[in-house]
Amino acid sequence: MTTVSEALRMAVGLHQGNRLAEAADIYRKIIQAAPEVADAWHLLGVLHHQSGQSAEAVRLIGEAIRRDPLCAAYHDNLGSALRAAGQADRAAAHHRTATAIDPGWVKPFGNLAGALSDLDDGAGAAVALRRALRLAPESDAYLLRLGDCLYAQERTDEAEECYRRLDSLHPGRADCRYRLGLCRLAASRLMAAVLATAGQTVDRIALGEAIAAFADAAADGHADAVKNLFGTAVVAIQTGVMDDATLERIASAARRRLMAEPRDSVALSVVCYRLYRGGRLDLASRYFRKHARHWTPQDIATDFEMLLWSMVRGEPAFFDGLAAEPPACFSRAVRRLPVPPQADGRPILLVGCDETYWRRFGAGFLATRLEKAPSCALHVHVVNPSEETEAELMRLAGDGDTPLSVSFETIDLAALPEPVRLTYFASARFAVTQQLLRQGAGPVIQVDVDALLLADPGLAMADWQAWDVAVMQDRRGRGPTRDFLAGFLAFNRTPAAQRYLDLVVAYIGRHFDEGRAFWGLDQAAPYCTYDHLVRSGGAPALIRFDFEAFPFLHFLAK
Repeated sequence: MTTVSEALRMAVGLHQGNRLAEAADIYRKIIQAAPEVADAWHLLGVLHHQSGQSAEAVRLIGEAIRRDPLCAAYHDNLGSALRAAGQADRAAAHHRTATAIDPGWVKPFGNLAGALSDLDDGAGAAVALRRALRLAPESDAYLLRLGDCLYAQERTDEAEECYRRLDSLHPGRADCRYRLGLCRLAASRLMAAVLATAGQTVDRIALGEAIAAFADAAADGHADAVKNLFGTAVVAIQTGVMDDATLERIASAARRRLMAEPRDSVALSVVCYRLYRGGRLDLASRYFRKHARHWTPQDIATDFEMLLWSMVRGEPAFFDGLAAEPPACFSRAVRRLPVPPQADGRPILLVGCDETYWRRFGAGFLATRLEKAPSCALHVHVVNPSEETEAELMRLAGDGDTPLSVSFETIDLAALPEPVRLTYFASARFAVTQQLLRQGAGPVIQVDVDALLLADPGLAMADWQAWDVAVMQDRRGRGPTRDFLAGFLAFNRTPAAQRYLDLVVAYIGRHFDEGRAFWGLDQAAPYCTYDHLVRSGGAPALIRFDFEAFPFLHFLAK
């Protein structure tokens, strides 16, 4: 006759061999024959827990504890079953009981940490994991878990200590190198940087270490490291803190990535940014379009980087097409010029916006213009104004204290998404500048209405020698949609300036005609057009002002 002990050993063997139905049958027979055998209840409960039947597992293991309340394994496994059943608070209590019964057993401390994490008690989970590591100081799993627990609490210095300890035990582990990259990225402060002060606040050494760690892990196939390598590079470029040598190394990795995954838009952006930085915008445009063939228009519309690069054109054929088939975009608008500017040679400050922006910022701009730029005339252009706004501007136009010229534009933009409507409001002023210059007014200085003047650009203009166009430029190499900044653009009354402006207006109009306009188009068009004219001849004489030390405007936070 088989004894209970022999039957239990047989069931455990079947259980360990994954013959669960046979093992469960023997456990049940033992319970029927000898219900006082707590191990049978416990192991049958563990089997149900492994099978995903958490409620029955809780009942069975509870029966085992009723028969033997001082077994640490019973409490620990009941805690795991309760956690699986969504009862993390009860689970934590039983894991704690297990640690009290057997404080030298490491497993309940790790399980307690999991339950506490479910309860959003990260600090408690970290304490439990440190206890586990005192019992198993070289455990890869607990080192990694403790690092992750601390990182989730933004205790990145402590998390980094764990990851470095693990890296010293197992050098080059991809998952560890990736996590070290995350810690170094946090230390760099890149993700919290403000554009205006990023050069002073971002720790570039830490940023370089983050990128190197991501690159190491990505080379070993770590998928999240691949994303973070290219994603960090794009953020660093756009924040103005990416050096050319590092960008070249990342771009090499991005080219390899695109050979395996041609739809990786962030890797594609990295390569295009590198070509732009190297003075090859025409090649960047062609390279982008080669890979964009793998994308549908709907795909591009949902990917920010693809949208930006879809507006970057450098191919001569594109510009030749603008002359052959002028865009219709701005001709669809009904534009009125009830109070034209005087063609007296005075520089004209032109602000162009929609009703909302004029209501929000117009009064402040008018006040600062009177104080800081008396040498300039002012022209206000509003797209789709209300009758009230039209009447107000017409009254101001006739006011001897604040003389200005005005124009209005009516166009149906209802079908456009919000970012595209905003882009139209910013872009329409180029067409107004074109009209004013053709009528003999100007020079024209386009400025953002959400800004305050610091100095008079009209007075400064008298000292500009042989100029056609003046731009506010971000010299940090942040990309062709961020290089020439549309918050300040001045156009002289010269043939070269007007030829340049005609191409810029056509560039913008073509993108609206083809449904490819998006945020940044009003900056991509001036930059890409100038780059094209440098290559093909006929580039306007440019005066550049550094955005980081711009003398004329203070831009307001919106």
